[in-house]
Amino acid sequence: MSFTSRQSVVITLFILAVYPCFASPDTEKNAWVSSISPVIIDYFYEAGCVDCTRVKNQIMPELKERLEGYFKINNYDVGIKTNVIRLAAYQEKLNIVSNKPVMMVVDYKYVFNGFDAIKAGLLRQMDECIAAQQEPGWKPPQPIEIKDNDIVVERMKRFTASVVVTAGFLDGLNPCAIATMVFFMSLLVVARIRGRGLLLMGFSFCMASFITYTALGLGLLRTLHLFSGFSLVRHIVDTGIIIILTIFAFISFRDAYRYKMTGNPDDVTLQLPESIKLKIHGILKKGISKKSLIAGGTVTGILVTALESVCTGQMYVPTLVIMAKSGMSKAWGYLLLYNLMFILPLVIIFVLTYFGLQTQTLLDWSKKNIVISKVLIGFTFVLLVFFVWIF
Repeated sequence: MSFTSRQSVVITLFILAVYPCFASPDTEKNAWVSSISPVIIDYFYEAGCVDCTRVKNQIMPELKERLEGYFKINNYDVGIKTNVIRLAAYQEKLNIVSNKPVMMVVDYKYVFNGFDAIKAGLLRQMDECIAAQQEPGWKPPQPIEIKDNDIVVERMKRFTASVVVTAGFLDGLNPCAIATMVFFMSLLVVARIRGRGLLLMGFSFCMASFITYTALGLGLLRTLHLFSGFSLVRHIVDTGIIIILTIFAFISFRDAYRYKMTGNPDDVTLQLPESIKLKIHGILKKGISKKSLIAGGTVTGILVTALESVCTGQMYVPTLVIMAKSGMSKAWGYLLLYNLMFILPLVIIFVLTYFGLQTQTLLDWSKKNIVISKVLIGFTFVLLVFFVWIF
């Protein structure tokens, strides 16, 4: 049996007329959902964090139950470098100043930073965004532009000076350097070098230390700059520095724990070898015995600083890598800044000794602060890992 064109039109109109009576509510819902654009949720999280687990167990089930099909969620683990870059771009664009372990951004403009903010406002904002699509003149939200790692690099550069200052000062407070200064001060007391003589020797020692350490850094900085154009070499250097710093951070924290438990200096791993300590002590004794205090302080400062670099270089070398990445025009200034901070503890010790600081007081202070200095140095190693990785 065949249908005429008029019969076909009648049958089609009949089906369209009666179909709504038989259509299920879910079918109607799906038809309406397909007519709107999904609300975009960008979800930034840290793997294993407590608040992230709370979001997964408490927020996500309710979100899916109420609004399944109305949203699209993009998951970004900030343990991945590219996601850190994206997070920095969002923070820059949306003026986000606080860092929470978990954050959601709805339609590229509504920020819910932290579990409490997500729980309090996410669903309400989702309802508003879905309703807004029904308003005349609604336009889809514009994604936030991600410009490689420019934003992250610029942000890190703002903190480079702070990192250099912190690393330089902690390098000067390194137990290796402080132990040497304690021994040096005790020799000065025995030799009865006081007043103007103490200032002359202290000034010449500090200046020689500054110049020697700067010269060492200058040579390495220049070498790093020469190799900066070779991507493979740069990658090998960065990877090696990250591995070494991670090991040093672990050892520093372990040293702090061991010394706190035993109080035995022999339990400290990151320190000068005994043979170098003996050489330094011999150089200090000879330096004090010289007739010219300035010559003695200068020669002593040069030789002792060079030998101590075996220990203090643990902080110096990775910081130089970061300096080199900031560009040579800035690296020279950072180098001088680092070394000024490096000799600052030496200057302070000489000044305090001039005004009556006792060697035993200095010795007691150094012992009490070994744990603190080791912990701070460990955290600085971790910070340097982050900077080398980002840059």
